[in-house]
Parts: sequence; structure tokens; C-alpha cells
Amino acid sequence: MNDLESRQLRYFVAVAEELNFGRAAERLGMAQPPLSRAIRELERGLGVRLFERTTRQVGLTPAGEVLLRDARTALEAITAAARRAAHAGRPAPELRLALKADFDAGLLPQFLAAYRREPEAIPVELVLGGRGDQEAALRDGRADVAVLPELTDGRGLDAEPLLTEPRLVALAASDPLAARSSLSLADFAGRVLPDGRPAELGGPPPGPDGGG
Repeated sequence: MNDLESRQLRYFVAVAEELNFGRAAERLGMAQPPLSRAIRELERGLGVRLFERTTRQVGLTPAGEVLLRDARTALEAITAAARRAAHAGRPAPELRLALKADFDAGLLPQFLAAYRREPEAIPVELVLGGRGDQEAALRDGRADVAVLPELTDGRGLDAEPLLTEPRLVALAASDPLAARSSLSLADFAGRVLPDGRPAELGGPPPGPDGGG
């Protein structure tokens, strides 16, 4: 088997996400025949079928599902490597700190003050984003370090807890749970939050505007 090329992975991911060769070709800005040919060559090189094709639909095989997961990770790593190299080569590099505005628990001034006392400290650039953007910024090379409420996928990242805060809940005085001195998320099973999510999940939604 020949080494995989990033071009092959991009082609494969486009088809795997669209599950349609025509839409994938349009997304990639190329004609469909060379895309189909590239996927066949990829399957031949790997010695496995990545897609189940019929006249009506395209689906991933188990091997294709595995490759899709790893291909996304590999492409993210390639993009991140290029961004980090370009950033490191700048005449005046900066430490890029990703965080959501007003979501640092008041710790940001302490972070910056402590870091600036380090002999090899460099200027800090704040990379602001919505809730959930910080982990993506680390993975794709837009940030070097981040302050975030939690990791959804810690693979390949080093993390250190900085602060633990208790969860709070607002209940009507007449609610049976209001008389309890302590509660767990399991106590809210079957209840729904105002935004429609199951209450036992707790916390704000992970979208860009999800709380904080």
C-alpha cells in the first residue's frame, strides 16, 4: 500500500460527508469522473471497499467509517501544523490564548500577570470565540493554549483543571425538589429545560451562544 496523500483524504472526506459523488465534486471544485477515479484508486491502494454504491445511494462501509474518523483527524493535524509553522516563523511571535469572552471565571488577569513574569514570556494574543470554539482552535492551529469549561475530546491535548464551581439550579418554591438540601442531575430525569433540552444533561448548550 502506498502512503496516503492529503489530497486523497480530502477527496474521501468530501464524498463520505456528502454521500453523493456529484455534490462532493461540486464542493471540491472538480468534475465527478476524476473524483470517482481517485476514490477507486484509494480503495485499490488500501485493499478495502470504503463505499457501498448502488444506483440510488452511496453509503460507508465499516472500513470507510474508520477511515473517515481518522482522515478528519489527520487533515486537522495537517492544517494545524501549517498554521503553527507559519505563526512560529513570524518576526514577532505571540502566544495565542483562546477563550470565550466573560467565561474565564475572573482568572484571566491572574493568568496574564503570572505568565508575564516568566523570563521567556512573549506577547499574548486573545482569540475570542463562542462556547465550544476553543477546543477546535487548539486542534486546527489557531490557538496555542485555551481556557474552556470542559474538554469534549481530550485526545492529543494536555489539560489541567483550574477551577471547580458548584452547579446551581433555580426552582419554584412549590417544586418538590426545592425542599432538598442537595440534588444530582439524575433527580431531573424526565424534566425539560426552557431551551427544550433534557434537564439531566445540565449546563448550557454547546453552541456559540450557549450560555456563559
